[in-house]
Amino acid sequence: MTALIFLLVAIAMLTALRGRRLLAGSVFGLGLILSVVWLVHHMTDALPLSF
Repeated sequence: MTALIFLLVAIAMLTALRGRRLLAGSVFGLGLILSVVWLVHHMTDALPLSF
């Protein structure tokens, strides 16, 4: 999942370099939303600690 986020950001950067700003912003926004969902998923998991 993390690799997908990096892939989306890389695609957004390459698309921005080619001059397609709307598509680059959309792909970057999708990556940002996906990273927030991934962060919330990990924040709500219980930590299995045993001392």
